[in-house]
Amino acid sequence: MARARGAPAANTLRVPIDAPTSLRTRRGELTLPVFVPDATRAVVRGVPTDRLSDAHVSALLVSTAHLATQPGASVVGALGGVHRFMGWSGPMISDSGGFQAFSLLSSQQGLAEVTDAGLTYRFSTKQKYRQLTPQSCIQTQLRLGADIVYCLDYCTSPSAPAEEQRRSVELTLRWAAECREAFDRLVADRPVEDRPLLFAVVQGGPDEELRARCAEALVDIGFDGYGFGGYPIADGRLVDEVRLVGELLPAGTPLHGLGIGTPENLIESWQSGYGIFDCTLPTRNARRGVLYTRLDVDAIGSGRPYRIARLNDERWVREKGPIDPDCDCPMCTTLPGGTVAHLFRIEDALAGTLASLHNLRFYTRLTEALHRLGAEA
Repeated sequence: MARARGAPAANTLRVPIDAPTSLRTRRGELTLPVFVPDATRAVVRGVPTDRLSDAHVSALLVSTAHLATQPGASVVGALGGVHRFMGWSGPMISDSGGFQAFSLLSSQQGLAEVTDAGLTYRFSTKQKYRQLTPQSCIQTQLRLGADIVYCLDYCTSPSAPAEEQRRSVELTLRWAAECREAFDRLVADRPVEDRPLLFAVVQGGPDEELRARCAEALVDIGFDGYGFGGYPIADGRLVDEVRLVGELLPAGTPLHGLGIGTPENLIESWQSGYGIFDCTLPTRNARRGVLYTRLDVDAIGSGRPYRIARLNDERWVREKGPIDPDCDCPMCTTLPGGTVAHLFRIEDALAGTLASLHNLRFYTRLTEALHRLGAEA
């Protein structure tokens, strides 16, 4: 059942020889690996949806908990589903709401609660409580119209006590079975080609035995793919459990590195068999004027294969050339670096838009390069 990782290359890059190179969804086939920008509230912050193609973005991820709260899943459904709602025609992933509930549990008392029946949450004390049960979680995601939907899971902190980690796995498995049953019932009348894919989340914290138990039980239930549950990064580095989960799941299974991450973490996870990645990092950094540049494909697998450009540095004020001469994004092909630095200094919204498209294009260039490396191995 263990996943082979492939033979190490001369530059220490381990190419996954058995990871899937594509994933068919009802709205098209995704080339793997793929980076999926977070459109948490049905928008990639500061970027018009019709501009995402400039960055070669092929899929998006939305938040079930956020959209169920505002504007409401019924509103999104009445407006034609999340694709119509945000003007996006490609594949869409929706999360389960488990991580958002965990964040609320960690931030302030009275915002979230975990029971055997599911998750209760609200994003502020001024809002009413909402509940996600296995059935309502699936119903909400189907109403949103996502193409990859997730089972409800109970996310924990790596530092949580052993008893809480065990309860996390027990509830995640129970809810996964109930989600499977609800999903199969709700899509039974749909043609196979019109059904979304159903993914489950592997929990277990830092306990290897719990991770193994969770992974094996989820495989027995049967899903179209699996996501890594919990915090995948500690002190900027990938945690060992990410690699462990990659080894525990069957070869050829689509794996989603939820919340991953930096380019280095993405590369390392890809080497462990993961093919789907999402994170707010590239667009958040872009809005702060922190850009990824100079992707060196030959250096992938040995150190940092890129450079960071910080546009608040004085050196960019009189830059005549593009910020990244190797990039084909709208910013780098049309504007000198000094102009972009000026846009940041006057705090014009266009600066964040152009920088976000650039950083997203960096990530899609990176995943395209990894796909080529895998094909050549």
